[in-house]
Amino acid sequence: MTDSTAPMIGILGGYGRVGAAAARTLAAEGGHRLRIGGRDATAAWALARRLGGDTEAAVADAANSQSVTHFSRGCAAVLDCTGTAFALRGRVRREVLAAGGHYVAMADDGGPRTPSGPFVAVLFTGLSATFAGWLPRRLATGLAAAQRFTGWYGGPGTAPLHAAVTCLLGLRRAGHGPRAVDCPPLPAPWGPSWPLPARPGTVRRGLPEELREQSCLLRLDAGAWYEVFHGTAVPAVLDAFAARSEGDDEESLTATARQLVRAGRGTPRGSRGLTVCGTLDGLTPEGSAVRRGMLLGCSEPTALLGTLAAVAVREVTAGRVPPGVHSLAATLPTEGTDWISRHLPRATVRMTEVLTGAPEMMPSAPTAAPQPG
Repeated sequence: MTDSTAPMIGILGGYGRVGAAAARTLAAEGGHRLRIGGRDATAAWALARRLGGDTEAAVADAANSQSVTHFSRGCAAVLDCTGTAFALRGRVRREVLAAGGHYVAMADDGGPRTPSGPFVAVLFTGLSATFAGWLPRRLATGLAAAQRFTGWYGGPGTAPLHAAVTCLLGLRRAGHGPRAVDCPPLPAPWGPSWPLPARPGTVRRGLPEELREQSCLLRLDAGAWYEVFHGTAVPAVLDAFAARSEGDDEESLTATARQLVRAGRGTPRGSRGLTVCGTLDGLTPEGSAVRRGMLLGCSEPTALLGTLAAVAVREVTAGRVPPGVHSLAATLPTEGTDWISRHLPRATVRMTEVLTGAPEMMPSAPTAAPQPG
């Protein structure tokens, strides 16, 4: 049985694909009570019964302020997996914070980025942008100085509509559209492991807001981020959107997001997994120049999203995130990667470190995640 004094985490949209994955992760970790919410009471209670313990369910409609307030009462934090955050323009966040809980959203809610009293708000800014901000933080852990970071993202071709909207908002925040380039060769030993075509359709280089922030905080000399796509359909939609100077209203963003989802459906079979790779040059506390690398491969991006959501809300309720509005990239822990391998089926994480100029890499043993219980 879960301790009745353990913090309550409410999950709006808790029986959807991302919400259910987050709920399963939190239930497996323990230390929390869970409240599954959504408009479908039957689905909410069905998941609550499967999770067991002190998990409860409640009817909640994200579009109804009174319903959100009622659902949020007693929650240390509310995880919003409904996908309606942007359309509601920060309203769910305001209701959750007013009810006395922290707020974590798996979308950009379009609300202000200014602090709201003693509470925490965490916004998801897309998988690519999240890893662009988290990878340099992870690789710089324990170094005396970080100098240069380069990252590659090969993502799934399709995405839920709300994730596509979040991607477009992130592109707008970046201030300029990523440009198509030739893909630089991946450093050993990643090259043979990179599960993408020998000639990917499009490679785009950009500088997401999350990487710009970390470049400043880590005082990097240089940072680069490459997105690798199968084919040209998805990049064509992104480039057309970046070239527009207007059209960020809800209707226009939703229409473009639908185009993005349709374009992604043309992704070749077998290429729907996600692969992220990053390298960081820096100095150890002893003054040695090193290059660190990390490779993450995941065949189930939805499970990855759920794990990221669960870890973020766990960090928030544990008091490890200061008050204010943060991106998910700045919230994820940097110590270790076991939180990935414990919950992601068939995920692979590999870390390397080499003295600069040394003849060979010294990879750690790759870790393949067990099937979740």
